[in-house]
Amino acid sequence: MSKVFSLIRRGGLVAVLFVCVGLPLTAMRIADRSHQVTIKTIILIVISLLLYYFIIMWARQEYHNHNQLPIRKEINLKLIIGGYLVILASEYILEILDIVIYHQAETANNQSLMTILGRNPLVTVVFAVSAVVLTPIAEELVFRGVLMNLFFKPNTFWPKVILSGVVFSAGHISTNIISFLLYCVMGMTLAYVYRKNGDIRNSMLLHGLNNLVAMLLMLSRIFS
Repeated sequence: MSKVFSLIRRGGLVAVLFVCVGLPLTAMRIADRSHQVTIKTIILIVISLLLYYFIIMWARQEYHNHNQLPIRKEINLKLIIGGYLVILASEYILEILDIVIYHQAETANNQSLMTILGRNPLVTVVFAVSAVVLTPIAEELVFRGVLMNLFFKPNTFWPKVILSGVVFSAGHISTNIISFLLYCVMGMTLAYVYRKNGDIRNSMLLHGLNNLVAMLLMLSRIFS
């Protein structure tokens, strides 16, 4: 019975963090409803940044409390670059399949993010910066640092990686199995990088690199 309660407690923790990690973006969406920078916009942006801080601090504490791996401090650039190439290759293949099978040239998640950019200048700047810096930190702590250390035995590898990828993808908008797989493979790649090296900063840097390129492409489309 204690194992059941432990599983429920761990699942509940992940569920709450899962919901919380999306709150800063919700605050930005509300702030983005106005084309002008108003007091309301500034307040909502501050709330969004405070939410990021709260989630990062909470997830960081839970990560250290449940960490199953030896503490390592090693930035592995080869692993980061290799992981990014895997993400690029998988995105290329899955995006082609998405076009051929579902006639969808872009994922619903990217379409949703595009609506935040280019309307309110303050929201655009804060969202772009947070997408490259704060979101990778928060999501890696939740989906890799906490999730991967809460379930399965410490020496388990692939079940942790797969679980992380599935839950990560569930946190992104998908309209079909192909777009779900796209984010699932991305999440699994980030999980592999973290688990292979043991220093979560590597998956944070990879996540930030991926978001940086994606954000630059989105901004170039909006302001071209």
